Amino acid sequence: CKDTQVIQVVLDGINNMLKLAGPDVEAVAAMVEECGGLDKIESLQNHENVEIYKLAYEIIEQYFSDDGEEDAALAPQATAEGFQFGADSTAADGAEAPAGGFQF
Repeated sequence: CKDTQVIQVVLDGINNMLKLAGPDVEAVAAMVEECGGLDKIESLQNHENVEIYKLAYEIIEQYFSDDGEEDAALAPQATAEGFQFGADSTAADGAEAPAGGFQF
């Protein structure tokens, strides 16, 4: 849709539905995602209209961002020498790192 006013109204509507969903916000967000709405909102982050870009960005950051769900096991281990990345020597595909580590 090329009419920026229509896009703005639709984004405002989605934003308001998510705001007012209360405890059901995850279910509403899932419905938006299931019908392809998240993909459309993500594509609007590249829109030439700054207001549309900002609103699309805010919706994604507020309701579709996974910032709070980081896996603690993926974080580097802090040691006296610095950070230890990949403390587990076995990769996800079962391959193992060399015994002495990698030499660069």
